[in-house]
Amino acid sequence: MKHYSSRYTSADDLVAVIKQRLEIEGWTVNRYGGFSDPLIGIQLMISRGGAFFCLRSFGESSPYVDYYSASSIGQHGVIVSAASGYSDAAGFVTQPGFQSSPKCYIESGDGAGTCHFFVSNDLVVFVTERAGGLYSCLSFGVLPVLSAATGGQFVTSTESYLSTQKQPLFANSSATFGVRLAHSEWTGWDVGGRTWGPLRPSSQGTLVGVPHFHQNGSAYGNVGAVSRAKGLAGGMDGLIPIAMFTEFGGGFAPYAELPEIFLVPMDNFEPGAEYVLGTHRLLVFPQYAKAFPTDRDYPHFNLGIAVLLELAA
Repeated sequence: MKHYSSRYTSADDLVAVIKQRLEIEGWTVNRYGGFSDPLIGIQLMISRGGAFFCLRSFGESSPYVDYYSASSIGQHGVIVSAASGYSDAAGFVTQPGFQSSPKCYIESGDGAGTCHFFVSNDLVVFVTERAGGLYSCLSFGVLPVLSAATGGQFVTSTESYLSTQKQPLFANSSATFGVRLAHSEWTGWDVGGRTWGPLRPSSQGTLVGVPHFHQNGSAYGNVGAVSRAKGLAGGMDGLIPIAMFTEFGGGFAPYAELPEIFLVPMDNFEPGAEYVLGTHRLLVFPQYAKAFPTDRDYPHFNLGIAVLLELAA
């Protein structure tokens, strides 16, 4: 993936930095600027191909006019929601097909920081780096599905706004992961395995993965990343691919695999360091922080992400 890094001074400024980078990378900016009340924040409507996303800053604004600011429990960052189209006449939350869940956001902190961008066509990953060795991760775009025309528009993050909940990137959570599926059995936006619940029958194309990342039960982490390594929470080694499967009638079928993003245990890796394997270069960041002593419990699991960098020309 292409890698860039930029400084930002606030959550509002982070929206501007994201706009500038993605516009350079060929994304279409459909709307950018303040809301009717300038105290609410900065909004960005952006798209590539048929994938539409709505971004807005929060935490910098007046709590008297901004619901997110008043309720953000000290959070500062950028919210990212998915949509199915763009309307110039519609507001932020009334865009065509606007998804109010998952509640993905990337934490900017209450001051300046650095944002690392990883870009590969219609898939992007952001990592913010803040004072105190703190990190936050977000990814959105279109998954590299194995079968064409089966959906794949997604958004995922390690944190959720208006909540203290934290999750590994691509983990099963209605707050931090959602994907649009398109199957003959069912087409729609699947959020955190909700198709298992009373909203729809469980046979309708739920996206799942092998249970992972939780030492206290097998039900956690059913959607998203699959740990195909010798061990799970306590014994992962090497690069752990992120793969996804669909479930139907008790069977599993491969759905998508991310060839350039991996999970890694942070035991022997330093945040922001580049590692070389043959001709390949990987950049490693924690999902939250590199904890001392090592924290293998939820939500850390001592995990980071390793991104395969584009080969130098």
